[in-house]
Amino acid sequence: MRIAFSLFLPTIAFGARISQIPFQEVPEAEAFQIYQSDYSEHHSIRIKQQQDDSLCDAHSKQYTGWLDVGSKHLFFWYFESQNSPSEDPLVLWLTGGPGGSSMIGMLQENGPCLITKDGNGTTYNEFGWSRNANLLYIDSPAGVGFSYLDEGIPLPGDSFTTAEDLHHFLQIFTGDVFPELAERDFHITGESYGGHYCPALGAQIVSQNLLYPKRQQINLRSIFVGNAYVSPVDTAFGYWETLCTTNPGVDSPVFNKTRCDIMASNLPRCLDLARLCYAHPDPAICGAGGKVCWDGVIKYYDSESGEGGNRNRFDISAPCQSGDDLCYLEPGWIQTYLNKPHVFEALHVPKAVANYSIYNMNVEYAFELTGDQGISLQPQVLYLLENGIDVLFYQGNFDLACNTAGNIRWAEAMPWKGQPAFVAQARKAWKHEGEEVGWYKEVKVQTGSGRETTFAVSTVDRAGHMVPYDRPGAALALVERWIGERSFA
Repeated sequence: MRIAFSLFLPTIAFGARISQIPFQEVPEAEAFQIYQSDYSEHHSIRIKQQQDDSLCDAHSKQYTGWLDVGSKHLFFWYFESQNSPSEDPLVLWLTGGPGGSSMIGMLQENGPCLITKDGNGTTYNEFGWSRNANLLYIDSPAGVGFSYLDEGIPLPGDSFTTAEDLHHFLQIFTGDVFPELAERDFHITGESYGGHYCPALGAQIVSQNLLYPKRQQINLRSIFVGNAYVSPVDTAFGYWETLCTTNPGVDSPVFNKTRCDIMASNLPRCLDLARLCYAHPDPAICGAGGKVCWDGVIKYYDSESGEGGNRNRFDISAPCQSGDDLCYLEPGWIQTYLNKPHVFEALHVPKAVANYSIYNMNVEYAFELTGDQGISLQPQVLYLLENGIDVLFYQGNFDLACNTAGNIRWAEAMPWKGQPAFVAQARKAWKHEGEEVGWYKEVKVQTGSGRETTFAVSTVDRAGHMVPYDRPGAALALVERWIGERSFA
């Protein structure tokens, strides 16, 4: 079954400082400055300040480059804050998939510039998240977007290897490339399969900070993920409520009683096999569970979405515009734009990248083969909370692929000190500019870390899978409220 974005298609500083390598020692890198990790011979960053503002009029300095991890090479695009780059936090964005390029987030949702019609250029985004944050986008894992692998190297296939690579990147990025960011608050965000990526990366950072206190520490303060794919069993369960009730905010249920009865009858077997995958994450078991859930529950809508019909699994209130699995026109425009010769030239894209692709289905298949798509990242969320990292999951209520019903279900079932208060708490409205935007539930609990830790779930009405795309003003208000206050109260 297709998950997340393809569903959205669903310290003490370094003892020895990182050194710079002369440009000419790296092929095709004459335009870049190179930073090599002294702690890993396999990790280095090549980076350049982007001088061509016509690519993206960001209203701030911007930098592009690649993290080189041995035979893997991860592309990034970094924007300094438009307001106060010397004081504002660092925020990392990861688009899901697995297989989706983070340029979707940047150019369709929350970047400082957005793609224009037919991919002819970009325009300034007044609701871009770099207004009050230093904003970093990474095409991850290798093989996605402008990221690539050396010839003959297999594609990455799990969230945890990806997290290791990104952690090393952040150590170099904040340790030497931009050392002024080392003590700044750091937040991980994303959407969709970001519900796997973000908790995995957060847990990797926390564990490595604890294990290696003399190495470069990453000052992680929170993760916040939009329409996250965290727990497959609960996402599948949420299909019934999303399609068979008016709870998402629709006037009448999407499905009739006949279809709803079929799905309800098939749910118990789907849930049993999905839980078996949790207990025994063998790819064969997880694959079998995924097929049962697809055949018995998910296909009744998703097989009529994208190429299979006019339904839009990312917004049950809107039709599928593009006729493909992505359902929106903008990804095609982004792909057209980023493949233009002047863009390749400005980014100094290496010859190993023959063309830019908005989505790599082979990466999705690689994650499916390892069983990564069938497991829950709830344990990593729990680990973050117990170690004092604040956590927010926000939801566009019209999304089916990573639905609100499923995410609130696993959030309430998570066994931790804050569970009783979270479950007992009534949903409360939150507002932006005097308008009620959605509801939230949040608890603040002193965890084993010794600090008061926040766990929250919030919603945005009249938004689908991509909240910053559907309701940009509300999304920016949500993010700034979270980063600034860590509360909706």
